[in-house]
Amino acid sequence: MTYSCKVSNHPLPDNVGQLESSDTDEMDRPLLRKDLQLFTVAEVSHLLGIGRSKVYELLYKDELKSVKIGGSRRIRYSDLGEYVRYLDDAS
Repeated sequence: MTYSCKVSNHPLPDNVGQLESSDTDEMDRPLLRKDLQLFTVAEVSHLLGIGRSKVYELLYKDELKSVKIGGSRRIRYSDLGEYVRYLDDAS
């Protein structure tokens, strides 16, 4: 099953919520490594089921890490996973 984000219409991988390492040879496909996958704020809001303004609030409070590319914010796959683990540990 493939999901797509309505905001960007980019298909999201089936394993977007899984943090397990892939069997894919990382040397053959370095740009597909999970720690290099970047999500927009809109994609993260869709994945977490929260509003964009809440995602920006989490970024402002440094609860969710991001990188800046030009004037855009992007959230690494690994940082999103870290945030979800933090939520799991806090509950």
